[in-house]
Amino acid sequence: MSTSSGPRSLECPSGHKLAVVLFMIAALNAAPALSLFFPPFNNRNPACPTAFWNFGDSLTDTGGVLNVFALSLDPERSPYGDSFFGRPAKRFSNGRVVPDFFSLAFEYPLLQPYLQAGAFDYNYGANFASAGTTASNDTSRNSIFLKFQVTEYVRLKQSAISQKSQFTCLPFRQFLPLDDSYDEGLYTFEIGGNDILNAILLKNQTAAQVITQVIPEAMINILDSIKILTSNGAKKFLFFNAPNAGCSTIAITVLGSIPGIQKDAMGCIVLINQLDQAYNSALNDTIASARLLYPGRTFSIFNYYAANLEILTNPSLYGFNPALTMRACCGAPGFGTLNYNPAVNCGNAGSNKCANPDEYVNWDGVHFTEAFYRQIALWALAGKFTDNPVNYTSLCNLEFQNFARSATYNSVYPLSCRVTFA
Repeated sequence: MSTSSGPRSLECPSGHKLAVVLFMIAALNAAPALSLFFPPFNNRNPACPTAFWNFGDSLTDTGGVLNVFALSLDPERSPYGDSFFGRPAKRFSNGRVVPDFFSLAFEYPLLQPYLQAGAFDYNYGANFASAGTTASNDTSRNSIFLKFQVTEYVRLKQSAISQKSQFTCLPFRQFLPLDDSYDEGLYTFEIGGNDILNAILLKNQTAAQVITQVIPEAMINILDSIKILTSNGAKKFLFFNAPNAGCSTIAITVLGSIPGIQKDAMGCIVLINQLDQAYNSALNDTIASARLLYPGRTFSIFNYYAANLEILTNPSLYGFNPALTMRACCGAPGFGTLNYNPAVNCGNAGSNKCANPDEYVNWDGVHFTEAFYRQIALWALAGKFTDNPVNYTSLCNLEFQNFARSATYNSVYPLSCRVTFA
């Protein structure tokens, strides 16, 4: 695919040019990772997304929560990020998460969190995801639930449009969303897992309460969010339903020791998986309603539950070790047999890290490995495991040169202001 084009020009009166240049030099010295170059849309199908706007929880968080809240599970401690970034990168993984792979597949800069101070580049969208987020109005972990994230998107759009029209000479103007990023962007949602786990693990709610209270509230908020976004021009939606958290290391470890708890043949907690399925069924109904209410928009649902189950059932087909599918790569002994100890989080004193994270599905007992997210992204972009699929891989001629396991952060983002895709 084509490489990046030349720098964008600043439309300023000539008397301001020197000040702008000096400001730019200072800004670049302070933030060398900013991308002043961007890939053109030559030979790109006009149906392809021009930007990504992501809403969700820690599975897709690229730094939002850490810029606002302090957490006991801290992805700013090594070995988080080691496998790609070479250092912690505010992601709850050993490397990239799904939004990163989406951006790299399109040769866009990595999607930056909306909640951050300092340098930013929102040309190709922004990430509103925040760890602990729920679709329902559950503030037991933090206050950044789904409706808050969507409200922040509206504020960003309104502010960016206003700033573009009022402050034409300020250098930061070129890092604001491109004009077609709102209407032609892809709006992705990965949310719902915390609604179930918070209710059972933190709030001691019953299954009946989850089904009659938590899930309906979540669906109301999802439909309201769609209404807000469509009124702001959104056309393309991709929802990820809830993966089977009953097979997560934390659920098996914490709930598996309860007398009488039902497990399936793989050792997964049946109750959690049943509630995830109830959530996913409700999501299907909600999106079906959205299709009727907002004709002309594209609503797709990636079946995260089925994709996760496929990897757990046939791990060796995707490079995972069948003996390690439930075990945490980064964790600590002392509680169960899966290297997960709720009292010793990954990166804390007493924790350990496996030598071969690409063979693991689970990273820290709660979140997945980069290898797992890579496979999920490949399927989602190709329209596999998807209701009303859009095959962006074919439609947009994606080649994934830098999707490979051998790709490193410096090979994609060298220590310069230019984004290169060799």
